[in-house]
Amino acid sequence: MEQRILERVSREFKDSDWDAVVQLLESYVGPESDRVRWDILQLSEGGVEKVRDYIKAAQTDYRDILYWAEYYKDDPMLRGRDPKKMVDEILAKWGKKNE
Repeated sequence: MEQRILERVSREFKDSDWDAVVQLLESYVGPESDRVRWDILQLSEGGVEKVRDYIKAAQTDYRDILYWAEYYKDDPMLRGRDPKKMVDEILAKWGKKNE
Protein backbone atom coordinates (compact mmCIF):
# COMPACT_ATOMS: atom_id res chain seq x y z
CA MET A 1 0.00 0.00 0.00
CA GLU A 2 1.33 3.44 -0.90
CA GLN A 3 2.79 5.56 1.88
CA ARG A 4 0.52 8.49 0.97
CA ILE A 5 -2.51 6.31 1.74
CA LEU A 6 -1.17 5.44 5.19
CA GLU A 7 -0.43 9.10 5.85
CA ARG A 8 -3.95 10.06 4.80
CA VAL A 9 -5.44 7.43 7.12
CA SER A 10 -3.44 8.83 10.03
CA ARG A 11 -4.65 12.36 9.22
CA GLU A 12 -8.32 11.61 8.62
CA PHE A 13 -9.15 8.92 11.19
CA LYS A 14 -8.93 8.66 14.95
CA ASP A 15 -5.91 6.78 16.30
CA SER A 16 -8.24 4.11 17.67
CA ASP A 17 -9.65 3.47 14.15
CA TRP A 18 -6.33 3.50 12.28
CA ASP A 19 -5.65 -0.27 12.41
CA ALA A 20 -9.20 -1.17 11.39
CA VAL A 21 -9.13 1.21 8.43
CA VAL A 22 -5.75 -0.08 7.23
CA GLN A 23 -6.97 -3.67 7.49
CA LEU A 24 -10.11 -2.83 5.54
CA LEU A 25 -8.11 -1.08 2.84
CA GLU A 26 -5.69 -4.01 2.64
CA SER A 27 -8.64 -6.36 2.12
CA TYR A 28 -9.18 -4.84 -1.32
CA VAL A 29 -6.77 -6.58 -3.69
CA GLY A 30 -8.44 -6.01 -7.04
CA PRO A 31 -7.41 -3.92 -10.04
CA GLU A 32 -5.86 -0.50 -9.49
CA SER A 33 -5.70 -1.21 -5.76
CA ASP A 34 -3.95 1.96 -4.59
CA ARG A 35 -6.14 4.19 -6.75
CA VAL A 36 -9.27 2.47 -5.46
CA ARG A 37 -8.06 2.70 -1.85
CA TRP A 38 -7.35 6.42 -2.27
CA ASP A 39 -10.81 6.98 -3.72
CA ILE A 40 -12.43 4.97 -0.92
CA LEU A 41 -10.80 7.34 1.56
CA GLN A 42 -12.13 10.27 -0.45
CA LEU A 43 -15.66 8.89 -0.38
CA SER A 44 -15.62 7.75 3.24
CA GLU A 45 -14.95 11.22 4.66
CA GLY A 46 -13.36 9.79 7.80
CA GLY A 47 -16.04 7.19 8.58
CA VAL A 48 -14.93 3.64 9.31
CA GLU A 49 -18.32 2.18 8.41
CA LYS A 50 -18.25 4.05 5.13
CA VAL A 51 -14.83 2.54 4.39
CA ARG A 52 -16.34 -0.89 5.03
CA ASP A 53 -19.29 -0.15 2.71
CA TYR A 54 -17.11 1.17 -0.09
CA ILE A 55 -14.74 -1.81 0.21
CA LYS A 56 -17.75 -4.08 -0.35
CA ALA A 57 -18.76 -2.03 -3.37
CA ALA A 58 -15.20 -2.17 -4.75
CA GLN A 59 -15.17 -5.93 -4.41
CA THR A 60 -18.35 -6.04 -6.50
CA ASP A 61 -17.08 -3.62 -9.16
CA TYR A 62 -14.10 -1.38 -8.44
CA ARG A 63 -15.08 0.93 -11.30
CA ASP A 64 -18.02 2.18 -9.25
CA ILE A 65 -15.59 3.58 -6.68
CA LEU A 66 -13.49 5.27 -9.36
CA TYR A 67 -16.59 6.77 -10.91
CA TRP A 68 -18.12 8.02 -7.67
CA ALA A 69 -14.88 9.59 -6.45
CA GLU A 70 -13.48 10.96 -9.69
CA TYR A 71 -16.31 11.55 -12.18
CA TYR A 72 -19.67 11.56 -10.40
CA LYS A 73 -19.94 15.24 -9.54
CA ASP A 74 -19.25 16.23 -13.15
CA ASP A 75 -21.80 13.83 -14.66
CA PRO A 76 -24.82 15.88 -15.76
CA MET A 77 -27.06 12.78 -15.84
CA LEU A 78 -26.65 12.07 -12.14
CA ARG A 79 -26.59 15.41 -10.39
CA GLY A 80 -28.42 15.35 -7.11
CA ARG A 81 -28.13 11.59 -6.47
CA ASP A 82 -26.52 10.29 -3.31
CA PRO A 83 -23.50 7.96 -3.86
CA LYS A 84 -24.15 6.25 -0.51
CA LYS A 85 -27.68 5.40 -1.59
CA MET A 86 -26.30 3.99 -4.83
CA VAL A 87 -23.88 1.79 -2.85
CA ASP A 88 -26.73 0.57 -0.65
CA GLU A 89 -28.79 -0.30 -3.73
CA ILE A 90 -25.90 -2.20 -5.30
CA LEU A 91 -25.15 -4.10 -2.11
CA ALA A 92 -28.83 -4.96 -1.66
CA LYS A 93 -29.04 -6.21 -5.25
CA TRP A 94 -25.89 -8.34 -4.97
CA GLY A 95 -26.82 -9.55 -1.52
CA LYS A 96 -30.07 -11.00 -2.83
CA LYS A 97 -28.24 -12.81 -5.63
CA ASN A 98 -25.75 -14.33 -3.19
CA GLU A 99 -28.37 -15.70 -0.78
